[in-house]
Formats: sequence, structure tokens, C-alpha cells
Amino acid sequence: MISREILDSSSISGKVRNIHIEHVYSPWSEKIERIAGQREQIDIKLALWNSDTFLYGRIYRLFLYLCDDLDDDFQYDPKLVPHGTFEPQIREIYNHIWGIYVDSRLEKMGIENFFDKTLRRNLFIDSQKNLPWAISNLIFTKLWAKERYTHAEMIDYAYHLEQLSEGESDMSDDAFEIEISRSLMDHSAIKHIDNIVSGSLRDIAHSILNFVTVHCSGTFIESSYYGIYFMYDQEIFAEMATTKTDSLLLTLFDFQSNTNRTYTLTENIEEMNTVQQEIKTIYDRIANHSRLKVIKDPYTAPVEK
Repeated sequence: MISREILDSSSISGKVRNIHIEHVYSPWSEKIERIAGQREQIDIKLALWNSDTFLYGRIYRLFLYLCDDLDDDFQYDPKLVPHGTFEPQIREIYNHIWGIYVDSRLEKMGIENFFDKTLRRNLFIDSQKNLPWAISNLIFTKLWAKERYTHAEMIDYAYHLEQLSEGESDMSDDAFEIEISRSLMDHSAIKHIDNIVSGSLRDIAHSILNFVTVHCSGTFIESSYYGIYFMYDQEIFAEMATTKTDSLLLTLFDFQSNTNRTYTLTENIEEMNTVQQEIKTIYDRIANHSRLKVIKDPYTAPVEK
């Protein structure tokens, strides 16, 4: 059992008695939790996406959260954790910081991970809509580079994130990306999907999101008024409208032929493999193109691999 093998190689192998596994529909829903026992002898539950994609890294990262929890030097204190209901923004930043701490260590160990540096950077920048991209990228870089955290330090950063950008001049509220973020009214790709009424359509939307994340490295995924767009090298190559109750509208933009094609994805979708292959084909064309002759989109990509 791969989870037990990974656990046996860790510093907490003697503290975990039993591992329970439950399957979830997406890597975005993966988590680890203690379900029984005291600090030195516990039972845990892993919520795992039922896929072999980056499986070793996905399990390893979950155990790193538990290692931190049980590490005396980390000094985890649940009483300090920002309350999600009363302090949702602080809690979100706190979650990002801990995720960055976990995933940066995986990169240093050379372990392939679904939540790699590019994805982590995009997620963090997307969450800081009140900051210019240059500043949020700078903050992310400092968070990613930090070798060790204590739980109290994470909490302090979550409440005072601005301390990581002290002395930087580019804090203008007139930055173009801040203007756009205001117009989006704090939307996000995940929130768009979570708001889809149909569970089957949510699964389809997650499947597309997961496919692009895994197979289209470096793609910037962002929300719009009505859904989600996918952009690589300043070229939007797909948009997914999530506002309909009975279907998803996925439009693919082929920059070479200058043609668009829209798929209507329903609960009885039979074209998923075709759709995913077309997404990958268009992405590959952009990725292999040495330089776009015309930048059609006004956005400036905030991150590069």
C-alpha cells in the first residue's frame, strides 16, 4: 500500500496506527485528518482523488501536513487558526501559506506534485486581488523560499501579509489587474464551479480543470463574469461558461487557424476525450510556437515557469 510505504519513510511512522482511505472526485478535494487516538497513537483518514496522476506526490504532501501538526518545533495550535466564518480572507491566506510551505518542500525533494510551483503561484496571485501582480508575485517568492515556519509565524503572515512587501513602491491601486479584479467582484474559478447546481456538471467542470492543470503546464486559469478562461503565453485558448443550469459551454480558440469551436457539455457528455484532446492540441501549438505575432489579449501573464 503506497500510503503506508510513504508513511514508513517519514518521521511520524510510529505515531500512526491505521490509515483509512476515501475517494473524492478531484485533487482539489484531497485532505488528511485525524479521526481517533491521542498525539502519539492516532488513526487518520486520507481523502484521495481516485487517480494515479502524481499519486506519490499527492499522498506525500498530505503527510507533510500531518508531520507539521505533530512536530514539536512547528508548535501547531488549533486555537490560533483564523475562523473561516468570521475571518474568511485571513483563513484563505493562512491556507495558502501552509500549502506553499508543504509544496515548496516537495519541490526541494524533487518529488513530482500536482500542486507544483507554477500552480501554487497562480493560485496565490489569484487570491490577492487587491495587490498588483508584481507585488503578490514578490510575496509568493518570499513565502516559497522560506526554509522553516512555525505555526505562529504562519498566523502572523496571514494577518500581516503586507510586511513581506515593505519598501516596494509598486502598490498603486490603479494597476490594471486590480481594476479588472474589482470588476470581477471577487470571483474565482473554483467558486464558479462550486456554484454549479448540477453535481454531474460540477464533476465535468472539475475534470476539465484537472486535465488542463496536469497536461497543460503553465496555463493561467482565471475567472470572468460568466465562467473560466484558460490562457498560456498571453493567448486565451479556451473559455468555459458555467452560468447555465443544464450544460457547460466550452469554446476553444485555435490561434493558428483563427477559428473557434463551441461544445455544449451536458450530464450525458460523450465527447470528453475529444474535447480534452483538442484542448491539448491547441495548447501544444501555442507552447511550441516561438513567438506570437499578435498579442490578442490585453492581460499580461503574471507568472512564468
